[in-house]
Order: sequence, then structure tokens, then C-alpha cells
Amino acid sequence: MRGLGLLVLLCLLIAAGVVGALDPEQPLAVAALVLTLGVAVGALVAMFLTRARRRAGRRVAGMRRGLALRRAAEIGAVVALLLWLRVVDGLSVITGAFVIAAFVAAELILSARPLSSR
Repeated sequence: MRGLGLLVLLCLLIAAGVVGALDPEQPLAVAALVLTLGVAVGALVAMFLTRARRRAGRRVAGMRRGLALRRAAEIGAVVALLLWLRVVDGLSVITGAFVIAAFVAAELILSARPLSSR
């Protein structure tokens, strides 16, 4: 839990450093900003999902740690992809909806339970 908080803080400090020190015309500056913001959002979501699991106190009521980390990584990837589309001027309502729908479909497939063998 403490590691995720430190990761969020580190990513936000890197993002502030990139914004304050580098020229936005440099391609690596924009890529670094998009990646650090995606990682920061993913770590923040993981913090909240694992905290909800700990607060519940029961494994049934909360989410498993692996599931929480997978969903946090998916949300971080969605944020980074939407930011990148905005940077290259490819973000519209339609492309944003397709990106989000693709990740929702992937999550539904990954979380579906296999049929029993009966």
C-alpha cells in the first residue's frame, strides 16, 4: 500500500518536472508525460481497490489483489491511450468510445467464469 502511494507521488513529481523543465516540442517530453500520468492513475486506482478490499475484511466482500491490480493496469492503459490520442489529434467521441469499449470487452472476457464440465 505504501509502495503504491510512493509510486503515485513519484509519477506526479516526474510529470511536474517534465512540464516545468522540458519544451513541449520535444517528442520524448510528451511521451514521458503521457506514460507517467498513465502509471500514476493506474497506481492510484490500485490503491483505492486494494484499500476497499482491506476495509471489507473478508475475501468474499473485497476484490482479490491480482484482480485489483489487473483492473488498475487496464484503467491506467486507457488513460494513457486516450491522452496519446489527444496528443496526436486523433481523439474524438467515436475513437474514445471504441478504446473504452475494447477495454470493457477485454475485462468481460477475462472475468467470465468458464462453464462447468457437467
